[in-house]
Amino acid sequence: MNPNSNRQWLLRRRPQGQVGRDDLELATSAVPTPAKGEVLVRVKLLCMDPTIRNFMDPDPGYGVPVAVGGVIRGVVIGEIVESRDETRAIGELVWGFGEWSDYVAGPAAQFFPLPTRFGHPLPAYTHVLGTIGLTAHYGLHDVAGIHPGATVLVSGAAGAVGSLVGQMARIAGASHIVGIAGGTDKCQRAVQRYGYDQCLDYKGDTKLDAALGEAFPDGIDIVFENVGGAILEAALNHLRKNARVALCGMIARYGATETVPGPRNLWNLVVNTARIEGFLVTDILGDPARSDKALREIDSWIRDGRLHYDVDVRTGFENIPDIFNCLFTGAHTGRLVVQID
Repeated sequence: MNPNSNRQWLLRRRPQGQVGRDDLELATSAVPTPAKGEVLVRVKLLCMDPTIRNFMDPDPGYGVPVAVGGVIRGVVIGEIVESRDETRAIGELVWGFGEWSDYVAGPAAQFFPLPTRFGHPLPAYTHVLGTIGLTAHYGLHDVAGIHPGATVLVSGAAGAVGSLVGQMARIAGASHIVGIAGGTDKCQRAVQRYGYDQCLDYKGDTKLDAALGEAFPDGIDIVFENVGGAILEAALNHLRKNARVALCGMIARYGATETVPGPRNLWNLVVNTARIEGFLVTDILGDPARSDKALREIDSWIRDGRLHYDVDVRTGFENIPDIFNCLFTGAHTGRLVVQID
């Protein structure tokens, strides 16, 4: 990293399907100067999140799209190296919504102090003690209403969020926890590492609807949905009375070039008096007391060995587009991040 220049990945054109190298452009600019009330953050870790692909489209579904010629946005962890806000100090480690760049300048309120008081390695705050852990905790407890004895289905079970949801459901006393993942290795990891009772391989010969019927002969109380499409449709066929479906993500439609099928069976919500609810991690970030409570619980579960997490740290600023696409091919383990410096 050159302290006098700022590397950036720009959106050259809107991708069709998977992001290609020609869709992005690696550029260099001057290090930004923070205005009054702003801070300058040197990025240390850049988080790879599937929803970033949405922001490359003209209509992301929520939020503002990245403009053609603009810098790709993403969650970052970094260090404040210049502050023009009296409440923030140089040297403070923070996380926030930044850019695919070496340096980011923005309002001080855009960046949150890392809860480093817990004493874990820095990558942990991109995952289990960051937005991923808060997403899993909030979605499972507040949105899905996990309770002892519940039967739980989690799609994307070996992913960053899904890997935590299964374990948190176990801690909360769920009676039967089944995951859905792509490939034998991921399914084995979900069972052996993340505590799932069973994991269904949607990429294999599994007939998902029939397999769910066998896995949940009495139905599903809670569906934690990360994928959507046909997987969500199959899950809705097996709901129990008063089931809850927490919509965390819909990765099946991110960057899709054709209409993603399903679900066509929303009537099942009616006949089972079930509830489906989408949520964003910003819901809990806006409640510091609630997020602090979640982080303290998560820290205690890590320390007593009940919660495991994996962070896949890659290097090479010039490799970021290829690293990002690992999210959609499954060529990663756990939370995918890029170490910048």
